[in-house]
Amino acid sequence: MELRDAIIRECKDERDMTLRDYHKRAYRVVLRLLTAGLLEKSKDISEFARYKKTPLFVASVFKQRVTGDRGPKQPKQPTQVEHGAPSLPVKDLCIRDELDQLVKTYQVDLLSSIGESEEYLRLHQTYPQLKAKLEPHYLKSRDVSSKILGKIRAIESVLAGMPKDPVL
Repeated sequence: MELRDAIIRECKDERDMTLRDYHKRAYRVVLRLLTAGLLEKSKDISEFARYKKTPLFVASVFKQRVTGDRGPKQPKQPTQVEHGAPSLPVKDLCIRDELDQLVKTYQVDLLSSIGESEEYLRLHQTYPQLKAKLEPHYLKSRDVSSKILGKIRAIESVLAGMPKDPVL
């Protein structure tokens, strides 16, 4: 309810929207947050769906979207450093920020997956009779960790090839 109400407050500037349109927009935002892993559906048995924030949501930094004229976008020009040398174009800075954020997201996922693997090992040591049931889960979580680590390394190699932000 809080998220839906906040979205409706943000959209009040847009005219010709019905309450149903506001609810549709709020639902689309919730779906995006679910897909990104920032929200998870609560397991409560109730008539209405409830969502709760994930640790990734809490660790995320959100930027306020500037609302205004939604006319045709003008291409952004490179910014200029005080001494006159061109710095990174604004688009490249945004890409770098997005990639940095993606690495942080994957690092959180990696820590979670490593913790899961360690817990399966601990359970195996505590309850050796469960080895047959625990081993497939352990191997799967280890595989997930390896894939996430590969994603982090790939993005970091791309970031290493990009120029750093200029110091103003």
